[in-house]
Amino acid sequence: MKNKKSLIILIFIMTCCWFLNHSYASNTATVYLSSSKDIVEKGEEIEIMVNIESRKTAAFHLSLYFDSSKLEYVSEIENVNRMDNRIIFVWYDTQGGKGAKEGELAKFKFKAKENGLATFTIQGEFYNEKAQLIQTDFKEKQVQIGKEESILQKQVEDEKGNNLQTSNATLQALRLDREGLTPNFDKDVREYYLTLSNDVQEVEVLAITENPKATVEIRGNTGLKEGLNDITIHVISEDKVQNNNYIIHVTKTANLELANTNLEMLAIENVLLNPPFDNSETNYKAEVSYDTESIHLLAVPENEQASVQVTGKENLKEGHNLVSILVTAPNGFTKKNYQMDVYRRNLQEEEMYQEEQEENRDKLEEAYQIQELSGNIDEVQEQATEGQSKKYENIAVWVVVASVMAFVILWGIWKKRQNR
Repeated sequence: MKNKKSLIILIFIMTCCWFLNHSYASNTATVYLSSSKDIVEKGEEIEIMVNIESRKTAAFHLSLYFDSSKLEYVSEIENVNRMDNRIIFVWYDTQGGKGAKEGELAKFKFKAKENGLATFTIQGEFYNEKAQLIQTDFKEKQVQIGKEESILQKQVEDEKGNNLQTSNATLQALRLDREGLTPNFDKDVREYYLTLSNDVQEVEVLAITENPKATVEIRGNTGLKEGLNDITIHVISEDKVQNNNYIIHVTKTANLELANTNLEMLAIENVLLNPPFDNSETNYKAEVSYDTESIHLLAVPENEQASVQVTGKENLKEGHNLVSILVTAPNGFTKKNYQMDVYRRNLQEEEMYQEEQEENRDKLEEAYQIQELSGNIDEVQEQATEGQSKKYENIAVWVVVASVMAFVILWGIWKKRQNR
């Protein structure tokens, strides 16, 4: 009875622990800092934003700590007190909870005064509309004051192009200081895609031209806002006649899965893709017969809530046809465009193709027959070798028998002579 009671108490304690842990995990909010710039020059101003994610708050008081040796606080905001390197801010909803906030809560302005890495940290208490304390995780933020030569910038000198054609407006390399760029860089591909979390404010872009004297202008890679952003790399040839735009479509979001535009499968019935499907690639080629006027295409998104729109797969003309597969993520605004260059053969090409196929079939059949004949010859040789071996075995047996008989006869003769 005593053991039974202990077991019940133990189960009760474990259940309570699970409930508390589960409740904490589901109710925890994240308070993080973001900045208007990740890199600032000495004398420039920068804004630091306080944000809450996953929960709404109706009242809070917070303490923002900054490096006063590198930064000067220059905001003029009500309900703020400053104590050395600590800023204290208080806010509450005057509508009794109806105006509870989520996302950006406050914004503070600083001025950079010394070069180096400046760190911002935050602490505080946050309450919901029922005046209950919200369990909170805090994330700090770092800002670089004074531009230091980055790893990407150092690579520019090592990878200068050597194509001196004055009308060349093509990139030789394109790299970012963030992972996740798709598709892999190809100088002939003009559109790329990137998804980032909300705490990223800018992306460093390395763009190296084939002609080192071509000009590159990069726009849109700083001050990234939540949602859709476009980074444009504008390349102008040395002679100023040619130009190209490489565009990176950037989605900045708190929920990366809702921005998933990857395909899990892409295929054309009875047709091979070149290159074989890989969700990191967005450009493909395929070739179809003269009789093919439309293709049966299968495009399955990784996230089943994403939508897929296919255009150009019907009424194929002879020659090149552009088939577009537009994937829209579950968030409704993040998009990725997969493209196929589908080549439909003309009648003459089809006849040549069929002739080539027939020749290939004949060659395969001939190779098969040679292989089969070779197998038969090997079998005959094996049988002949086996027969020869048996012949030699029989001769050896007879030699042994004859030797034994000769020995017996000679032994008998010798014995008779001994008896005489």
